[in-house]
Amino acid sequence: MSMTRRTFLKLAGAAAISTSILSHTQYAAGEMPEGKIPALLYHDISNDIYDDYVLSPASFSAQLEWLYATGYRTLAANEVEQFLKNGAGRAVMLTFDDGDTSFVDYAFPLLKEYGFRATMNIIGQAVDGHALIDRQRPVLSWDECRYLLSSGLVDLGCHSYALHSRGGVLSASYGAIENDLMLFQEIYKRELGKRCTVLAWPYGIYDKKCIEIARHAGFSCIVTSRRGFIEKGSDMHDLPRLTITSKLDLISFQQYIGANP
Repeated sequence: MSMTRRTFLKLAGAAAISTSILSHTQYAAGEMPEGKIPALLYHDISNDIYDDYVLSPASFSAQLEWLYATGYRTLAANEVEQFLKNGAGRAVMLTFDDGDTSFVDYAFPLLKEYGFRATMNIIGQAVDGHALIDRQRPVLSWDECRYLLSSGLVDLGCHSYALHSRGGVLSASYGAIENDLMLFQEIYKRELGKRCTVLAWPYGIYDKKCIEIARHAGFSCIVTSRRGFIEKGSDMHDLPRLTITSKLDLISFQQYIGANP
């Protein structure tokens, strides 16, 4: 069953939601970091697969409901710098790595209901072949990517073309990394009509030379798996994120994105 906001509120109960939000009021006023943006790293939202990197739709719904109720706005990558300069209030980036097809069934309907934006970082070779990635899960097709992009709520980033392995891009030569990213850009433009600006390193593995190569390939926003918050002075080519796993209950989630790194 797809989890909509209406379904979540019905199942969770208005009283439970109110208690969660009210219990957070003092915490939100006194301890939330000012001028910092948590970039949340998700992988899969599904009722069909279970591991540490898969959230149930109910858990994901609860997190979005809390973000919505406590006044967060969601940012696209190209909005981050401007928000850090002049923005007021709370903001968050929602990012997803790998491009699992379950995103369309479970995550995207919720994003639409809340009007939240997200960035999905896709693996070019897997999308080309609608193949299984190393976790043996089907990934989005280019048609599905076009559908998501047309919504205005989902941006599509790069998770390499064919270097998504546990060794990360550093399992290849620098020349191979450059060729991989340029090939991704070529196919991305062919399929979606523009160049890609966002890159997420597979397994968070990279070095300074990789960043130089990625910048040369046209990526203006590069996100990592390094834990931390985006803040004034952050390098847009080396941004930290907070990995969200199934081990976080709602209270832990609140503390995780509100605590200083």
